[in-house]
Amino acid sequence: MLSVTLVEGKMEIVPDKLLGSIIMHLDLEKVRIYAKKADNRSLLDRVTVFRQGMEPAAIEIIKKELLERGVFPADINQHESAYKDLVICGPEGLPRLCKKCTLPAISREWGWLKVFGFIPLLPWQHLYCEEHKTRL
Repeated sequence: MLSVTLVEGKMEIVPDKLLGSIIMHLDLEKVRIYAKKADNRSLLDRVTVFRQGMEPAAIEIIKKELLERGVFPADINQHESAYKDLVICGPEGLPRLCKKCTLPAISREWGWLKVFGFIPLLPWQHLYCEEHKTRL
């Protein structure tokens, strides 16, 4: 069981004693700063593709920022429907990331797992976003 408290705009999540005494702080002010600096694509990905791994308070802050930029709920729904079936998810249900950037992965491609970045060791499946996938 988790205990959740909201103190001065910061959310604290405290797991039960079986999981240890780990405290995770969500600083909503840092979320606001990120939302102001990030581009529209990153924010749209956060409220659609990465929504499952985010706190509701953070999602609301990002939605508000998108609305201030002229991105409406219909645009958010369109972005979500465009990526819903394409995104590759891990066993925990969260979207996997591109090998080269932080966008959601939509393509699996075979390559080499390299030691020290240049010695090929094993054939390996790499994940890529729309930008970095191989064009065939």
